[in-house]
Amino acid sequence: MKRVVLYPFNKITQGLLRFRDLLDVEIVSVIDFVQEDGQDAGEQVDGKRAGILIHRSMEEGLIGADTLILNDPGTTFGGNKGIFAEHDLAGLWRELVMYASDRGLRVVSVHEIYDRDTLSWMAEQQIKIDVVHSPREHLIQEMDERYSTCETDIERYLEQFEKEALMFSRPRTIKRVGIFATRGCIGKFTVQMNLYRKFRAWGIPATAFITEPTGFLFRQPEGDIFKFLAHRPLQQYPYYIDSVIHQAERSGSEWIIMAGQSSILPTMNIAFNSLRYAMLRAFDPEFVLLIAGYDDDLHIQDAIDILRIYSRRPLALLLPDKMETSYGQYEIYPHEQRTARKLELEQKFQIHVLFIEQAEETMNLLLDAANAVPAGSGM
Repeated sequence: MKRVVLYPFNKITQGLLRFRDLLDVEIVSVIDFVQEDGQDAGEQVDGKRAGILIHRSMEEGLIGADTLILNDPGTTFGGNKGIFAEHDLAGLWRELVMYASDRGLRVVSVHEIYDRDTLSWMAEQQIKIDVVHSPREHLIQEMDERYSTCETDIERYLEQFEKEALMFSRPRTIKRVGIFATRGCIGKFTVQMNLYRKFRAWGIPATAFITEPTGFLFRQPEGDIFKFLAHRPLQQYPYYIDSVIHQAERSGSEWIIMAGQSSILPTMNIAFNSLRYAMLRAFDPEFVLLIAGYDDDLHIQDAIDILRIYSRRPLALLLPDKMETSYGQYEIYPHEQRTARKLELEQKFQIHVLFIEQAEETMNLLLDAANAVPAGSGM
């Protein structure tokens, strides 16, 4: 897997394009059946031409590639039902997979494929799609050694109290940054990887714990919950997080940066809420960054309160430069609006406010906060 084509042009693809300098592969092109043909993908992501074009044609898009990387499983993943139905994206996904397979390309999915119709179709067509997991066999092995499991559900439930006490009693020397948001799709991954890149540029050893399903492409530990659930039960996920932190410490990292999944605020789904707060408690960030929208002050206060209760009050609020409104569509905020909102938030919440793209300023804020913490204080 050296020269890859990405499908489709969505937020995961854009993340790979934005941080392609950190990847182990070369992106040849992007295939998308909704976007305008022939656009420069880099220009669409950050305004800078990259020579990586968006193609509607499968034939043109796959020229010169050895691997097709799918970041959509061919269903209505992500809730874009209208777009999928209008363009028959599920059908086109299958055509693309068949076309690439027939031409000898390796087909890789970053997502775990669990849709039964899709799995049945793959079996009927004898199609092989690799679901690549971040190299973590050693992490799973360490997790099993540190947190062995009992046989019955009752034993496992009662055993969790003992295991969690053990997890929190172990000293951690690595500095932990948690990035959260008042809503989804407003830049958590962007902030995480910008910070990771900046730490690397300054020669500061750091690890990015990536909850997107693309960690393997960056050679960083991956925490995508669907991939984890394909192999292990949900209640073991906090132990996996602890193992990731421990491994990062042993590798020499001084910092580990994690971006939470979706919003930090509660939903009507009890399982998602449990996972969200289990992740927060298990990671136990020393330094918290909260990305906030432009019209959600009540949500900001709720998020600050939740973080204060389960972790720590945010060190800073971060303002995005744009927000996704629909599939491939964004509302872009002008500088004047962002500046006014920054001053408003600073006055209302008495907290540092930075723009999402200010990676160096954010890193300096973290370094100053770390230097201000007395050794052995736990915070």
